[in-house]
Amino acid sequence: MDGTVTRLKSGQISPLGLAALAIGIMSPALGLFALWGPMQAAAGPISPLVFLGAAALALPTAISYAVLNREAPSAGAASTWLWRAVSPSIGYLIGLTMTTYFVLAALAQPLMFGLFFRDLLEFLGLPNFGLATLIVAIPVFTLPVMWAAYRGAAASTKVAVTLMTIESAVVVLLSLTILYVKSSVPGAINFTPFLPSAATRGFQGFWTAMLLGILAYCGFDVVSTAAEETHAPREYLPKAILLTIIGITIFWAVNAWAFTLAIPHEKVVEYSSRGLTAVTPMAAQFWGRGNIFIILTAFTGLFAVYITGALGSSRIIFALARHGLLPRRLAELDRTGMVPTNALHAVFGLVIIGDVAAVLILRNGLDAFTWWANAMVFFATLTFAAVNLANIFYFRRFAPAQFSLWPNLIVPLFGAISTFYVMYETFFVALWNTDFRTGRSVVIFSVLVFLLFILVVGLMAAISPRRLQGEAPIEADSKVTL
Repeated sequence: MDGTVTRLKSGQISPLGLAALAIGIMSPALGLFALWGPMQAAAGPISPLVFLGAAALALPTAISYAVLNREAPSAGAASTWLWRAVSPSIGYLIGLTMTTYFVLAALAQPLMFGLFFRDLLEFLGLPNFGLATLIVAIPVFTLPVMWAAYRGAAASTKVAVTLMTIESAVVVLLSLTILYVKSSVPGAINFTPFLPSAATRGFQGFWTAMLLGILAYCGFDVVSTAAEETHAPREYLPKAILLTIIGITIFWAVNAWAFTLAIPHEKVVEYSSRGLTAVTPMAAQFWGRGNIFIILTAFTGLFAVYITGALGSSRIIFALARHGLLPRRLAELDRTGMVPTNALHAVFGLVIIGDVAAVLILRNGLDAFTWWANAMVFFATLTFAAVNLANIFYFRRFAPAQFSLWPNLIVPLFGAISTFYVMYETFFVALWNTDFRTGRSVVIFSVLVFLLFILVVGLMAAISPRRLQGEAPIEADSKVTL
């Protein structure tokens, strides 16, 4: 280990690799396999409408990410922009928030793997040992992801591209099969899933489903964390962000429509209430034993999400540690300058400990996944709101000549307000009004962690104010001067 290497290797991620990072962490297949059933159980057979609503909320934030990355690309994204434009303390706070967001994105994946692993055991006729199966699945799934992550960002993104292509093809084939079979049934193909009147659980049910819709879009901003390792980030980062949002929205809305037409809504609710992934038995109705491809595709999607979440969180941890805002051992790189090994150790350690604890406490794999996923949405929405505010402040202070009313004021203002409103409706109304076990406990945990971050920032400002001075800790463009 050579601790003297202090910068990640630049130019190792291609434009295609950027797209793989953005799409990989959202995962075209997994966004449907993991969320389609719970969405319908929460709101009714309107999952395509929920995906479109979540996209409308994500788009202003995507625009803010795009314009800021074009002006001042940085692996720190909102953390760096707010450090410069508002104050280092605010930038540090958002850096901790972003780190938590991406760690939680990685943390949720082994739990969903455990659920599909259970489906695989049943498919093969092997015994399922309940919680023990879920717990064993966590390190089993983590080991190959570690192997890919420690090889560096370039190798990891190549794996993500391959897996993304395979999983997308399987989803499209399943949807085409559903539509072909349903075409022979009068009235079976309709556009009711796009109508608000089809909702069965009212306004609160819609916002509970929207929490999952927002979860689907969490992660597209992971490409910003790769700015230090990307060739021509000013050119390619904005394109990767916007094209990802548009493309995956179309993919999800169309395929969720086909899935919703596939089986009665009551069956989806039944599967979800039993802690099952509704897509596997649904696929069995159309492909029979061919539903094994759904299980295997879920594995590839989870692998891609896990890799990109680990990459994003480890890069932020590395950069904060390099600046002295986290333990400095987390800033050590391997001799190639490509892999922040200690930061990756920390991420994978947190994932395994957090997942095993959630399974033991909640005694249900789907509930454990939902618990951590909902917590991730809390930190993701805070990050998104911060990016929109950074758009306004950064251009007003450092790029007034490029300031434009729509992209630098109206759009980000709408994005910030709508994000805070969604957080209120989803967390402090819908989730708070559910049970303590999987609802209020998530809200309490998330708020307490964020308050802890505020305390950490305050203590750092009081004890070691010099660390909150100078340039932001997470940089990518050395040409930016203040």
